Amino acid sequence: MPKPFALILSALLLAMTSYVQASTAEAAEAAALAWLEAIDQGEYEQAWEKSSPLLKTPLSPTMLQRVVTLARNDLGSVESRRRIRMSQYTSMPGAPRNDYKEFAFQTRFTNNQCVVEVVTPHLEEGTWRVSGYYVQ
Repeated sequence: MPKPFALILSALLLAMTSYVQASTAEAAEAAALAWLEAIDQGEYEQAWEKSSPLLKTPLSPTMLQRVVTLARNDLGSVESRRRIRMSQYTSMPGAPRNDYKEFAFQTRFTNNQCVVEVVTPHLEEGTWRVSGYYVQ
């Protein structure tokens, strides 16, 4: 294969890989934000339905509501949220190997202006589903 052709082919493959990774991260973040929006609106049943079995198995919708309510106790309603970090993993403690993304969002609540929420979706049969959430 001629060198110029090989270089062009390599550049195209690298660009396509970067594009796929970016669109995968965007899809994972969209799933995380949709899940958070359901939680913000008090739609715990809907959030539970969008969750991974890794989250659904130990928690009923009512238990999810209790856990989130305890984590957000006295914070008030969400005013704004912005992503501050995204990390990628192929495994998580106690979970099967998979494609995991962990998003940290800086969230402003009415009673606390600087809270970090961490949401972990993972790819499950072609769909990003939330398998973890905590408030720092």
